[in-house]
Amino acid sequence: MNLELILAAREGKIHRVKSSLMAGADVDGTNKKGKTALMGAVSFGNTRIVKYLLIEGADVNARDSNGYTALMNAALIGHEAIFRELFTQGADINAKGKDGTTALINAAFSGQTEIVKLLLARGADPNVVTLDKTTALHNAAYFGYNEIASMLIGRGADVNAADSTGLTPLMSASFYGHEQIVELLVAKGVDLQAETPTGITALKNAQAALNDDIVDILESAIEEAEAKATEAKVAEGQQQAAAPQ
Repeated sequence: MNLELILAAREGKIHRVKSSLMAGADVDGTNKKGKTALMGAVSFGNTRIVKYLLIEGADVNARDSNGYTALMNAALIGHEAIFRELFTQGADINAKGKDGTTALINAAFSGQTEIVKLLLARGADPNVVTLDKTTALHNAAYFGYNEIASMLIGRGADVNAADSTGLTPLMSASFYGHEQIVELLVAKGVDLQAETPTGITALKNAQAALNDDIVDILESAIEEAEAKATEAKVAEGQQQAAAPQ
């Protein structure tokens, strides 16, 4: 009976959903993967059924066997109307899956700009990390989602966050040729000399991928940073020399 409800929700068959519930199906019943009818309706974009199940008392924060909620799935797939409905009904925007994934990380992964904007406006943590220390900004930098990267940084995302292999957003953007994101990170004072345990840097990545424009940006930024550091040392030395003995 519960499986019939879940299948009907996935297929968008509202009459079968109603009849299954009338016959005694549990609105929060699950299949072998822990998926509920609400999750099925969300994954297939069946907005009408999502609303109906919520009215019937479906748990908006129920989790499947991976710890994913309906909101996390909506963020990944990009169903904005459904996402708004779930949020209105009390969905936890910072809920984490067993791998540490959140709705924000999912939305950044799949380039769902409007959903990222909604999540950040509602207080989603921009610095949450998965078990492998991936952040939403890592995802945006990897795939080249310029607007998402800008929004995350504007909300305080750590531009120097390193994943479990030591890769930073700048290293990924440099390798994959996302020039605008590189410029954005440089402007925000990113650590240009950061290295992974194996010696990878953003500049080495840009050189390896033959991204010459990014190589130029990074080399210029590094030279400027080194020049400022030298000026600061000279100024400090002059101050010490002028100080009364």
